[in-house]
Amino acid sequence: MPNVKLKFSDREFYLGSGIVTIGRGPDNSISFEKDDNVSRYHAEIEKKGEEYCIVDLNSSNGTTVNGQPLAGEHYLSDGDVILLGGSAELVFDAGSSSQGSDPPVSSTPAPPVEPSGALEDRSSSEITPVEPAAPGGSGPMMAVAAGAFGLAVLVGVGAGVYYFSSPSSCGATASIISPVPGELIEKPTEVRLDVADEGCLDRVLIMVDDIEVASADIDPYSVTLDPAEFADLADGRDHPLSLVLVDREGNRLAQGDSVPVAFETRAVARKRTERESGGDEEDVETGPVRPAKPTGPTMIEVNEMAKGVLRQFPDGERFVVSNRQFLQEIQRMIPQYAEEGYFERASNYRDAINVAFVREQNLDAPLGYMLAMSRSKFDPAAKGQELGLWRMTEAFATEHKYTGQCGTRTIGDSDQICAASAAAIYLKALVLGVFDGDAIYGAVAFGKTPDQAIAWKETLPKNRADLWNSISTPAEREQLVRLFAAGIVAENPQRFNLNRDKPLSELYRLTL
Repeated sequence: MPNVKLKFSDREFYLGSGIVTIGRGPDNSISFEKDDNVSRYHAEIEKKGEEYCIVDLNSSNGTTVNGQPLAGEHYLSDGDVILLGGSAELVFDAGSSSQGSDPPVSSTPAPPVEPSGALEDRSSSEITPVEPAAPGGSGPMMAVAAGAFGLAVLVGVGAGVYYFSSPSSCGATASIISPVPGELIEKPTEVRLDVADEGCLDRVLIMVDDIEVASADIDPYSVTLDPAEFADLADGRDHPLSLVLVDREGNRLAQGDSVPVAFETRAVARKRTERESGGDEEDVETGPVRPAKPTGPTMIEVNEMAKGVLRQFPDGERFVVSNRQFLQEIQRMIPQYAEEGYFERASNYRDAINVAFVREQNLDAPLGYMLAMSRSKFDPAAKGQELGLWRMTEAFATEHKYTGQCGTRTIGDSDQICAASAAAIYLKALVLGVFDGDAIYGAVAFGKTPDQAIAWKETLPKNRADLWNSISTPAEREQLVRLFAAGIVAENPQRFNLNRDKPLSELYRLTL
């Protein structure tokens, strides 16, 4: 069922494999915040096999499908009309007539954004206001990077992403022997596989909810899942257990149907009591106790939000971000960025960033913002010798001639015009001159000299689609984690109770 979506009001929301929550609360996947007839957590839609199933979450005013009250689970069909609380209507579109490639997992049009006015030119002459780039980036980025880098640049980025799309000649296949569909995993459980023609394989990935939770690279390709490691999945629902094969060239081959399993992590609580005869103590079982639901984002949510970060870049969805360790590191880093006020601070530098990164260097619109968020949270105050939103030193920027367009300005100036120009020129040299148009790796290498960036690139595999497994060095992994943690918070402030803030994309998206 490709291109499956929900239509409501003037918006569309594409459904993926995760659970979609609908309600009045702002932390739902789809929120009707101003509709008092809708409960805070009203209903959920979940993919089961190849179909989508809706269930009412004991809402106050109920749910109907095609006018019939919803009781229990209902498998949705194309054109079904869902009514929440008698007022909020959604239409299920199975997408059977859609053409072309699959769209993003979710899509919500951005609110209109008005231009913020003209920016003083670096030569003190007047220029027209920059028109922010549309979502998804600024195109092929064909201009040659400025500065003293002096490297030849490929025209366009088509050659830059060849390593993502190479077809695999590997004919290996695999299926899950155990656990069986519907099995409850309440103790360490072996996942046993049947693998055929494995000579071309590098490893087999075991996925839960499309998140890589384990891997096996030696026959008989079995791993053990311990439910204690998956507390956020102990929700009484089935979760798809599936396989992905990785061949020796790094290509990923998804395998067949998933196996639904449920996780149980409840522990038996005990209390100490005195024996009636003599006062000795004894253990008494008091029944199972389920751990408290985590207040931060679950790994599934982090996975979906990380994919949302990638969707802002051309070909970003070709990257793999579903590694469990990577997602856990992002989870741990998120609190450092979930602080109110970043949007207001970023707004002060909107024109400087849009002019330098988008108009002058033709870089993807989100890049300058995400990098500044990850490095300074839009606080330009000096940190030692590092200055400005992008934490560069004056000596580094001057030595490599990245300040060529600054005139008398410096990267420490309060308006950040020179800092934005220098950072954009430098980043373009990395993205185009070193990484063949690859914005994510260019951002991760930010801070290296050009020669250091080239040397680091030589340590990476040819197929760099799997970000976490391609990058093995601690410093670069930390920069990668910071980039995603910052990007996730910056685009989902309400999920982190940052009620004063808005998604950063409002600062660079075109008025719709």
